[in-house]
Amino acid sequence: MKRVCILCEAWESGGIESFLCNTLLAMDRSELEIDIVAAQIGDSVFTEALKNAGVRFQELFGTLRSPQNARLFSALLAERHYDVVHLNAYQALSLQYLKLAQEAGVPIRIAHSHNTELRDSSTRILKLAIHNWAKRAYGNVMTHRWACSAPAARFLFGETSEWAFIPNGINVERFRFDPAGREEVRTELKLEGKLVVGNVGRLCWQKNQAFLLDVFKEVQQQCHASALLLVGEGEARGELEAKARALGIENCVIFYGTTDRVEQLYWAMDVFAFPSRFEGLGIAAVEAQAAGLPVICSDGVPSETMITEWARKLSRSAGAGSWAAAVQNMKNPGNRAASADAVSATGFDVAVVAKEIRNLWVR
Repeated sequence: MKRVCILCEAWESGGIESFLCNTLLAMDRSELEIDIVAAQIGDSVFTEALKNAGVRFQELFGTLRSPQNARLFSALLAERHYDVVHLNAYQALSLQYLKLAQEAGVPIRIAHSHNTELRDSSTRILKLAIHNWAKRAYGNVMTHRWACSAPAARFLFGETSEWAFIPNGINVERFRFDPAGREEVRTELKLEGKLVVGNVGRLCWQKNQAFLLDVFKEVQQQCHASALLLVGEGEARGELEAKARALGIENCVIFYGTTDRVEQLYWAMDVFAFPSRFEGLGIAAVEAQAAGLPVICSDGVPSETMITEWARKLSRSAGAGSWAAAVQNMKNPGNRAASADAVSATGFDVAVVAKEIRNLWVR
């Protein structure tokens, strides 16, 4: 048996968790013992399915920045004797865990970059300095460098390091468009006859749903039979709800929360709008394309995300009015079900990705 530690800073219901859940459930897990280890484990729509598949969860100290996390991880390394530590990283300071794995003699140490920027905060300049220091200090502790996009690789590894592109695989067939499912959800949510603009992601500064509310205000003024469907939870929910009320569009905005049937909500949408300030990849935009949606992304979304001919980019600096016009003018794919084939053909099929990752773990 090979023991694999999948290490995350936190475990919630975001893109990394979706990627890991998709991958592990599609993987041949025979002869593998898999632990998901995180400094902090919160509620997640992905946890139960993974536990049922035999994946073990281990929380460290319970807070992200506690110095106790390193001590507890070292103790776990001594107890479990892992063959692989697969770190899913947002920033370079987390590479210190691979340094501990190196000291413990773990033979395969993977740094997997999923991010391209640090979120805005009063301490951002200090955090960026620490990030750049950690890139230099821990630049040689990994045996493998993986990234979900070229910008994500540059952010964690620098301009010159060699790295491997690992697509954030999805279960393409799960998202293939189902017209009956679309009508069922649109009836349930009272969306019949409406232009439905959608977004899936954590409600936070990075995902920029506040800008999307401005965009939708413009859309709603031109097309009264319209609705905005926001899928996800996050620290910005209260602020976003207040802004929707201030804009007078609260009755047209659905804050759906997290869900284990996200594919059905994609089917109910007409346009997917993704104005993120930055993304490591933007797996939600990939899922949306697999569901046959026209997609409009900000220039903070990597080019690897743009798969189908119905996906386009627009700078956030173009303003809410330009985004609203683009949303209303996006070309409908027609045969939405066929879009899943285009996503599969570009390497995002999770069955292929899972096999590649397993082969790299056990070689």
